[in-house]
This record gives sequence, C-alpha cells and structure tokens, in this order.
Amino acid sequence: MTRSSIHTGWYRDRPNSRLEYYFEGTKVGHIDANGMTITDCTTTFMRNGLVQTAGAGDLKTQIAVVGTSAAVASNGAGAVLGGAFIAPAALKIVSAWRTNHALSDVTKGTATTSASYRRFTLMTDTAATGSGTDIIASLNATASAALHVQRAFTTIASTVLAGGMVLASHLTVGAATADGTDMDACDITIAYELV
Repeated sequence: MTRSSIHTGWYRDRPNSRLEYYFEGTKVGHIDANGMTITDCTTTFMRNGLVQTAGAGDLKTQIAVVGTSAAVASNGAGAVLGGAFIAPAALKIVSAWRTNHALSDVTKGTATTSASYRRFTLMTDTAATGSGTDIIASLNATASAALHVQRAFTTIASTVLAGGMVLASHLTVGAATADGTDMDACDITIAYELV
C-alpha cells in the first residue's frame, strides 16, 4: 500500500516490522515489538516520546478508601482499622477525610467530661524510617459531626513509596470514659497523586 501526501490512518511498514500511523500525510508515530513511539514530541503532553500527566489536571488525582470502621463507644479500645491501601507507585497524599455511615458522632467536650475524643491517623510502613508507624495524616475528632459530614485530615509527611501499605487507626485521647462520646461507623478515604 502506498501513502499519499494527505494520508490519515495506519500504514504497515513490513521492512521495519512496524505499524505506522499518519495524520494528513505526517507520520505521528509507530508501534512495534518494543512498544509505541511518538515521532513529534512538541505537543503539550509529550516529552522525550512519553505522554506526560502534568497539565492533565483532572487525571492526576485518584481517590481510594483506606478502611472502614464499626461504631466505637467512648470507652472503646483504640485499634487499627480493617483494610489497607497498597500504593501502586510512589505517591503523595493530597487530602484525606472521614465520613460517618449511619449516625452522628457525639462529643460532649470539657463541660461535662475530661475532654475525651478520638484521634485518627493514617500510617505507612515504608516511610524513611521504615518503622511501620510513620504517621502521614491525622484528625482530632474533638467536636460532634452529623451523618455524612466529612472531617478532613491534616497531612503531615504525605509521601508513600511504591508498595507501601497505608493503614488507618483510631485511639482515645484523654480518659476513656463512658460519657456518650461515641464514634459512628465510618469510611476513611484518601486522594493521592503519583510522584
């Protein structure tokens, strides 16, 4: 098959064992046993023959649920929540939040209690220290929150290495009293970007 000066489409280049693709007579690239090559790297999302995600804003941030927790009474023990998120590649956590499932959280506060509240943390096992308890985000649930209201975490050192496991935990700060300061069942969710 011959190519015209206005050819748009595919061309089988048998001598070089590749499939080329053209737009209005200009070769855009080819596919062979080694992969896909882009001929002209001058477009916004191209650099050195690779498609870049920089500038493709809406595609950069991904969302994942780290874990889910059952309801915990104010005198309940701290725990690592069930489930974990495994980083598919090196990433940074952009934001994190906690959302109640069915009820409101109730926090009485210092007027009637010893200021007991729940602290949530996101931990990873592959930060620089490799300790398995490196805190990358935290949330102090010091006030009541209604059903489906999101509580934002504060990210601390948000980089997670490829293959790193992100776990969520909660613990009681202050006295663990049975004063009605309860945590509803919830989801812990993160937004992240690959680095």
